[in-house]
This record gives sequence, structure tokens and C-alpha cells, in this order.
Amino acid sequence: GSHPTFTSTVRFAMSGGASAISLRPGGAGISLRPGGAGAGGPGVFAAFAMGSRPQAPTESSAKKLNAEDVIKYDADFLRQFQERYKEIPVELATSPVEVVINEVNSEALASMGAAAEAQWGKKPAEPAAAAAAPEKGDKDWNEKKAADAAKAAAKAGKKGGKVDLTPLPEGTEGATIVKAANAWSRGGADDDTTKVTRAVKSILNKITPEKFDRLMEQLLDAGIDTAATLSETISVVFDKAIWEPGFCGMYADVCLRLSKELPEFPGESADGKPTTFRRILLNTCQEEFEGAGKAREELAAIADPSERAAATKRVKARTMGNIRLIGELFKKKMIAEKILHACVTDLLGAPGSTPPEENAEALTGLLTTVGKELDNSPKLPKEMMKGYFTRLQALADDAALDSRVRFLCRDVIELRRSGWIPRVKKLEAMTLGEIHAEAAAAGLMSPAATEEILFPEGPGRSDGIGGDWEVVGKDGSVGDGSSALSGPYVAPKHKAAMPTEKEKAKRDAELRKLAKERAMAAVTGTSTASGASTSSSSAPGAGTWDEEKVEEKCKSAVNEFMQVADVKEAVLSVREILEKAKNAASALDAVLSAFVTHVVDSSNEKHRDLCAKLFVQLRKESDLAVSESALADAVGEPVAGLDDIAIDTPMAPKLLGGLVAALIIDDALAATFIADSAVGVEDTMYRREYVAAIFKELKARGKKGAAAYAADGGVDVAGLLAGDPEFDSPLAEFLEKSGLKELA
Repeated sequence: GSHPTFTSTVRFAMSGGASAISLRPGGAGISLRPGGAGAGGPGVFAAFAMGSRPQAPTESSAKKLNAEDVIKYDADFLRQFQERYKEIPVELATSPVEVVINEVNSEALASMGAAAEAQWGKKPAEPAAAAAAPEKGDKDWNEKKAADAAKAAAKAGKKGGKVDLTPLPEGTEGATIVKAANAWSRGGADDDTTKVTRAVKSILNKITPEKFDRLMEQLLDAGIDTAATLSETISVVFDKAIWEPGFCGMYADVCLRLSKELPEFPGESADGKPTTFRRILLNTCQEEFEGAGKAREELAAIADPSERAAATKRVKARTMGNIRLIGELFKKKMIAEKILHACVTDLLGAPGSTPPEENAEALTGLLTTVGKELDNSPKLPKEMMKGYFTRLQALADDAALDSRVRFLCRDVIELRRSGWIPRVKKLEAMTLGEIHAEAAAAGLMSPAATEEILFPEGPGRSDGIGGDWEVVGKDGSVGDGSSALSGPYVAPKHKAAMPTEKEKAKRDAELRKLAKERAMAAVTGTSTASGASTSSSSAPGAGTWDEEKVEEKCKSAVNEFMQVADVKEAVLSVREILEKAKNAASALDAVLSAFVTHVVDSSNEKHRDLCAKLFVQLRKESDLAVSESALADAVGEPVAGLDDIAIDTPMAPKLLGGLVAALIIDDALAATFIADSAVGVEDTMYRREYVAAIFKELKARGKKGAAAYAADGGVDVAGLLAGDPEFDSPLAEFLEKSGLKELA
């Protein structure tokens, strides 16, 4: 009409049947008053009420209006709200949404006079806190909410005011994010010692006999390069050993490896002795051993019975764990025998006296661990061990001791009488291969037997399909079927149990006898009584086994050899494969490659040594025709791929280097193979690790020095191991760190 008009872009929200128009940018309904209804009752602005849901337009209006249509309101229509609504709504005052006055609205406001211009015109924005403050005495229901909003706005003002959320024009670069100099990061504030300690704990938490060699390499590279980190490492290893007695033997192996590999550090004590892993470890064990009595005395000061019982349990666990660790370290030759006798004497106490029950129990644990070694020691007089067990017998008969301790003493006495062979084997950490080998050695568990346990055959079922199985349906009817999980259970005929020590010894003797018979049969061409026979008359390569069958037999031979570790038996297996293969030359390459691949994949130094022994023996078997070039090809192939293999198997350079060194020492490979194979390794780091592993092994176990082998093989160490000065350490420094200064 003739009155000024205001325009607004509208948005429709579909949630009902009536039409509602929102004046707020984005379409959300902000009330112009509490309750949202106009003077005349519910109207177009009723949908603006705080908390109400916007009403959708009717079908007819929805067809006429779009999201970007402009709606005009005359001044008379809007003035009906003027007398009632004199303050800006709190929600709008504290909202980041800004009221935009466009050109059309500017003209309308100018025609309405100065009051409207002051209320809605373009003027400096008031602080949010002032805009949100209600009049004195006003009991508006939003009073508390306005106060909270004012506090939030004031807090935001201290931090730099309201954040501008307006999108930047397309193609405009935003502000650059500047990283603070002291930005927080996980572990960023930790010193080097803390970081190394965390890495050591992480590795020890994952270590098992199966992954021992691989994780030990990571532990040695964890950064133990100061006396402080060395002390922290020993503390972590010691705590793990005493709190996990089942893995105590494995942690003793960890200590042995670290004592050999970690360097010495200058001593800070008055005597000037260097700080070594072995010295700190033994001092820690001694302090724990001597402090056990004082720790038990302090338990009496704990008033709460439950806390005292828990503390007593902890002290006992630490004491027994420390005793077990001392025994395992003695078996690894890290503790002298005289120290063991001092420990036994201290635990027994003065002659004629009765030691505390805790000492007697610790004594039985120590003798159980090291009794066999002490009994067989050539340095120890027999009378000394006899005196120990005389005292132990007296403790076993002492009624003043607890019956449990007396029976522990009797168990140790009986263990010695039985030749230190326990009636029940203690649970210790074992690799999967050792578990399988132990079961197979007793003849009580095999792959077929395992399948029989998991999927037992039903009555009369011999072909694996159907048979006499009866399937019972839901309705109780019985019909024929092939379900492996229905029908009556039939217990397996074999005895599925872990073998005892005597059964293992008996089975080992039978295996050795069988291997000997098969070896004799291979030489004479006759059959053995046990049914094992070989046909020496069949020409190599005249068999029927194709490549797939040969590959299957190679895997079987590798797994069996790594479990049984019988070189003669492995040679017979190789001979059988070559005799029955269609192509003997191809089969020989497959056999050798299978063994080398297993060494790399298993990352096991014991398997590497077994593989070297087998290869040396195969070279000596003239009828097998295993040439030096065949061995060079089998070992050289993974060496040439070290750049890729070492990424997934970090121990590969060291394992292959040790294998090559063992073959060179036993004249199965020439020393010239060192340079010939190393040239193919492009990465300087892996090439250095591989060559250093060879010469370290030659230096430790060879018939002459490392320099002599290098001269025999024509190895130009400076040229072969030279690296990039920018990225690689100097050659002299690398050789000195590797213990090969004579090659510089």
C-alpha cells in the first residue's frame, strides 16, 4: 500500500500444516516476545516463540513461494508490535547473527523518522552484556538466561571478542596457522631417559620366545647410550623378571644378550670402575636379596590386616622372583658359583638353627632352579652338597616349621634322588615350534590327531562323506546326512596329553634309532625293520613328483628339521625329494631356497645355525651333487633383495650375513662371495649391516682373523662400504662401532 515496507528473505521449514514466515537469517524462529504470539493472539509470528517448532507452509502457499522470494510488510502491520516489544530479544542480542539493513530497508527507516532509525538503523553495536541486561525490576523469565549469556559474552570479549564466521570469498587465502613454540605434544616434554624407558617397556611387554631375536634387535637400537638409561633399563628388566616368574628364563636371556651387546660407561664411583650392565644388575639382585629381611620386618608396622596381607604377598613374590632370577642368571654363567653358595649358606642360617619359613621356602626355590648344575659342578666338593641336603632333611623333619614348607623341602630331596627330573614339568615360556616338537616327539600328537580331536569321525564313516551318520531334525525325525556335528560323540583313539620327561627321552631314543636305520638303508639299499626304506637304485630326476609336490615336501622337510634338529634325517629327506622329483636340478634349487627363506622369515638365529650345518653337510654328500654355485644362488637371491626384504624383516642382513660366514668358515662357500653378493645391495645401511655381520661372525668363530678373510676374498672394504658423507657415518667410525677396526 502507501506505507513503507520492510523486505526479508524467507525460508520454509516443513513440520506442520500451517504457514509461518521466519524473519531470522537461516530460517530459525527467534521470538520477538516471550511466548511468541502477537497482540491479537496467535498469528504469523507465533512460530517465532522460543522453543516452538516452525510451522510448514500450506500446500497452496508452498507452490507460490520459494526460498528466495521477497515478502513485503507495510508499516501499519509492524507497528502493532511497537508498543509491546521495546527491547531487542536477548537471543538476538547475544547471537552471532547480525541484522543486515539493505537499501530497501534503509529508505523505509528514513521515512519512519529518527526513532526507528535509532532503534534499527546502522549504528555501532552495543556490548552484548549491555544489550542483554533487563530493566530494573523486570521479572522476565529470560533474566537468568540473559545474565548467563552476558557472562559468556564478557568472557569471549576477554579472549578477543566475537568470532567472525563469515565465509571468505572464493579464492581468498585464510590466515596462516602458526604453530606455537611450546605447543603441546604427547611426550614432547619428556627427556631422553624417559623416552628410552618408555620404549624399553613397550618392547619388553611384547617379547616372547617366538619373537625374541627380532625384538632384541629393537631393544638394542632403543637408544641405551648413557649410564642413566642403562640403569633405567636394568630396573625395568629386573621388575619384569621378578613379577613374571614363568618368563624368568627368557628375561635371563635378555640380560645375557644386553650384557654382551651394550657398551661400558665411565664410572662415577670412587673406585673408578666402569658402569656395565652386568655390574648394575648383580648389585640390584644383591640389594634385593639383602633387603628382603628388612622388608618383612616393616610389615609388622602396618595396622590394617588387609593391607598387611597384600603387602606380605608382594614381598614374598619379589623375594621368590629375585631368587628365581639369581638361579637363571647362574645358569647363563652371569653369576659366579661362589655367590650361589653364599646365598644358600645365608638362607640356611647358622648350623643347628631353624631359619625363618620365608628363607626355607626361598632355599627350596633356589635349589630347584640350580640344584642340577651345582650337583654336576666339577668345582664343588660332593661333601658340600651333601651337607646342604642334610640340613634340608632336618628342616623337612622339623615339626616347628609349617607343613607346607616341610613338604617343599621333601620335594627338593626327592627331585635330587630322581636325577633332577621333575615328575611334573613346570610351565615355562616356549615357542610354538617347541610345543609342536614336544608333542610330536612323544608320538602322542600329530596334525592328523589334531584334526581327529576337532572333527571326530562318526561310526562307519571312513570316506569322509556321508557314511552312517544320522541327522536329527527339529521335529525329532532321523534321516541320513553328512553333518560332522551331529550323531553320537566317539572319543578319539589316541591319547591327547603332553608327554612326561621320561616319555620324551624314550621317544628321542626311538627317533635316533630310526634315523640310524634309515641312514644305513640309504647306504646299503636294504629296507629297515621299521618299514623305513630308501631306493638308491632310482636315478635322480626319474621320479614322478611335480613342482607343486616338491614345494609341499620342501616345506614339510624344513618344518621337521627345525623342530627335530637332526641333520642326518634332513639329508635323507633332501635325498628323497631329489630322487622322486621329475627335475632333480629344479628340486635342489627349491630345497635350498626353502631353507634360506625360512631363516629370513623366522628371524631366528638358531634356525640360521641349523640351516648352515645342513648346507655344509649337503656339500659333503657327493651323491647329491650340491655344488658351491647352487649354494651361492640360493643365498645370493635374498641378499640381492635386501633393499626390500630388510624393510619388513630388519634382522635379514644380520641373519644372511651370519649364514654366509658359517658357510665360509666350513669351506662351503668361497670368501669371494662376500663382495660378489654385497655389490647387489643398493642401500648403504643394509649393505654395511650385511658385510659387518659376516666379518663379525668370521672374527668370532673363524679359523683366522677378519682381515685375513677379507684379503682372501679380495674385499675392498673402503670401496664396498663407502657411503654418502651427508647421510652416512664415516667408515672408520662405523667399523669401530662394529668392533672391526682391523678392517679400516
